[in-house]
Amino acid sequence: MQDTQYWLNEFWTGLSVLDLVGGSLLGLVCGLVPGILAWRWLHRRGWLQRRKRWHHWLLASYVVVLPLATAFFGLQLGFTAGAHRALFKQLDHFQPHLQVLVEGWGEGFTASLEDERMREALHGPGTVGDVADAVASAYLSEHPLPVLDRLGDGVLAHASGWVIGKVREGLLRAMVEDTLVDQAGRVGLEPEVVREALAMHVDELLHARGVLRLVKAQINGMMPGVYVGLLLPLAIIALLVALEIWAAHRFGWTRAPVPAAIAPAAGGQPH
Repeated sequence: MQDTQYWLNEFWTGLSVLDLVGGSLLGLVCGLVPGILAWRWLHRRGWLQRRKRWHHWLLASYVVVLPLATAFFGLQLGFTAGAHRALFKQLDHFQPHLQVLVEGWGEGFTASLEDERMREALHGPGTVGDVADAVASAYLSEHPLPVLDRLGDGVLAHASGWVIGKVREGLLRAMVEDTLVDQAGRVGLEPEVVREALAMHVDELLHARGVLRLVKAQINGMMPGVYVGLLLPLAIIALLVALEIWAAHRFGWTRAPVPAAIAPAAGGQPH
């Protein structure tokens, strides 16, 4: 328990508060400006003119509600983006501490492998995807299609066999990747984690750098859903405003603007 608390304290030491504050301020400004511009655009087009008094109070609140709403959601998005950036920096900062833990686990894992080919693969130059392709090729070589023996020994037969073999390898590789993605999804992992792991060298899986790549891939895979969840309430507010404007034009609640040519006549004769 003490070791866990120690590593947690080490992880959060040096967290970049500047990224959090900077992201929040930038998001606040980027949210406030579009809200003001949206209100000015609606006002100039005459979409905020109403006949009823209570409509006037409602539309007057748009001056405050629209900019504050966009600023609030901009603040949330900016803080989230800043936290995303700060977390990645902190993961890089924590890499030396994590390497101490991974080294002991990696040595034990390598020693536990009984298959000499797997031990060689751990220190080979290929990626995890290359190892998967090699395993798939070996499997397909041991289990050829019976129909290939009927093609004969000609050039066309060898070419056809080569094409069929490549197609089988591609299909098997895609099936293996889809299976891994499906199994990873059942434990809460994003598909990007599986694809990132397949593109990594085998020895990287036993290094803190590789572990952090997978952690970052998991976080990056989750972030689009987080941003959509933050933007969804803003989209609902925009939809309600659009419905109010549509209803005002549909049921005749709007007030026609006074033409500029006859405006002086309301206060007297022009000079």
